[in-house]
Amino acid sequence: MKSIKIMNKLIIIISFLLAGNHLFSQNQEYFKSEIETDKKPWTHLNFYNDPDNFQFVIVTDRTGGNRPLIFEDAVSKINTLYPEFVLSVGDLIQGYTLDTAQIRYEWNEVNQIIDELKMPFFYLPGNHDITNRVMAKEWEKRYGQRYYSFIYKNTQFIILDSNDDDEYNLTREQTDFAIESIHQHPDVRWKFILMHHPIWNYDTNGRFEEIEASLSGQKYTVLAGHTHHYFHEKRKNQNYYVLGTTGGGNKLRGNHFGEFDHITWVTMTDAGPSLANLRLDGILPHDIANNETQQLASEMANNASFEHVLLCNQGDKFTDGTLYLHFKNDGEKPMTIDLQCYHQHQLTIPKSAIKVTLNPGVKQIVEIPFSSTVPLAYEEVEAIQFDWKMVYELPEYPNFQLSGRTNFEVVPTKTSFLFPKIPKFLNNLNVSAVHPYDNLKTDLNKSPGKAPQTGEAEKKSIVIEESGEVSLQLWNQMKQSTSLESRTFKETTKLHKAAKIKDPEEGLKYSYYEGTWDQLPDFDQLNPLSKGIAQNFKVSNYAKREDYFGMVFTGFILIPEDDLYVFKSASDDACKIFIDKELVINQDNSMDVGAIALKKGYHPVTIHFMDRIGRERIRLSLKKTYDPQWKNLQVKGNLFH
Repeated sequence: MKSIKIMNKLIIIISFLLAGNHLFSQNQEYFKSEIETDKKPWTHLNFYNDPDNFQFVIVTDRTGGNRPLIFEDAVSKINTLYPEFVLSVGDLIQGYTLDTAQIRYEWNEVNQIIDELKMPFFYLPGNHDITNRVMAKEWEKRYGQRYYSFIYKNTQFIILDSNDDDEYNLTREQTDFAIESIHQHPDVRWKFILMHHPIWNYDTNGRFEEIEASLSGQKYTVLAGHTHHYFHEKRKNQNYYVLGTTGGGNKLRGNHFGEFDHITWVTMTDAGPSLANLRLDGILPHDIANNETQQLASEMANNASFEHVLLCNQGDKFTDGTLYLHFKNDGEKPMTIDLQCYHQHQLTIPKSAIKVTLNPGVKQIVEIPFSSTVPLAYEEVEAIQFDWKMVYELPEYPNFQLSGRTNFEVVPTKTSFLFPKIPKFLNNLNVSAVHPYDNLKTDLNKSPGKAPQTGEAEKKSIVIEESGEVSLQLWNQMKQSTSLESRTFKETTKLHKAAKIKDPEEGLKYSYYEGTWDQLPDFDQLNPLSKGIAQNFKVSNYAKREDYFGMVFTGFILIPEDDLYVFKSASDDACKIFIDKELVINQDNSMDVGAIALKKGYHPVTIHFMDRIGRERIRLSLKKTYDPQWKNLQVKGNLFH
């Protein structure tokens, strides 16, 4: 009897081992990839698979403002769910460094977390994972290829690297790879296209549109991350998703804002994939943030900025004032706003609790007067503080609300209502005050300094015929006012004459420099490392390294007709533009706008550019002064030497 029991146990163990071997052989049968390198962009191929349908998980951005332990918690929860494998849409490490020791440390750190997964993990590079060539080399050393595809259970997965081209996200080579991979497998039951950036919203020079065209007539789903804001939309009659975060920076304002930490659970069936977003505290439907909720959330967020002006009495000390809050609802659902003022020892605020219902298409100015019993120096007055809550009472979107606390400094508001913003003009200029406070009197004139008299006509616009200063103040019936806003407008009486050049050729001359500068250097004091002719502004074509370099472009810009032209630079990292030796743009980090009056024809132009670390690009735009649309300034057809 004892020997029979032992034999039965052996049979059970052998059967289990044989079943495991059979399962492993099934895995190898289902999984196919064109990769033959030793290093692979996945951990292992021991899939936890169902013989019919299969389930997998997608994790999204961990970094870009990493919040500790969120990603670790997600990995723990994934292990309790037993998907068959896990995909990433990138941004696993913080990156943005050239320090190889730091790069290795960050990969080792996150891989210790990923190694806790019981199922395979497939890597995909985000901009934090591959920021520069040093990081790209580390990626390839660890994982081999940056973009690849594989087939699992007659379903194709195409993993793209959307950091591959500084200007258009995808290189021509990667675009061709994706198209060829799609064409090689026309009979799979579904295709998933994954990338870090939602490049269907970007200018990829038509490359992503080529990939979409190659998918015509096939069933597919597209997924990305990067924005830290979940969003679903229908495009080409297919589902496109931008995922939220799995530990990356996030305001966490709620489901309908698309701001939450989650993993995406995908079940693949013969009818197609079914997606559910799993928060650590629940499960969300795949279209939780959509076009309708985006509009509603946008209106709520706009009102949460608390656009306002604060008017105070005349004189050096505060005695009384009025806060005017401007609310507006351009959405299609009513919104309720509750305000509760904190008790103030210095100020008397009669309206301490306010409730506003904003119906669709309505704007409302809420007036909140307040005063002190004795005159107070402005620096001594405590801020007015409100707790607030904004709510949509909608059964289809329960718990759609936003709340917070906002402080209002007690000081006359320094407005920015004068228009136009460009302080240059040709001939006569109409200067106007643009603001929503129709309940207040607008004092706009060329003689600032006194309150408008009773019965005096209100001025909301004024015509100036020569250079001079225009001032603006808002007043109420209590003779309270905002701070004085003023701007000097300069009349341009002379347009720069065009240069006479013979046989201009398209393109700009360039000189290339290298250095670790914090700001644009004096290139005249430096020796260039190379020179040439630039046919476009793709600076990576001319740079000899990825970071810390500068370039000077010289030539002529062709102006189509006499006018005052406005130029804009949103380059990365810094840019100056000189036209006819006049400094028009002086941009460092953010954006700069400048104007110059030019006659029709060719004008000398010099562009100074500097790159520090990360993405390198020159992005320039121009328009006539009052044209509504900007035009991208390309070398072709516009710039010559």
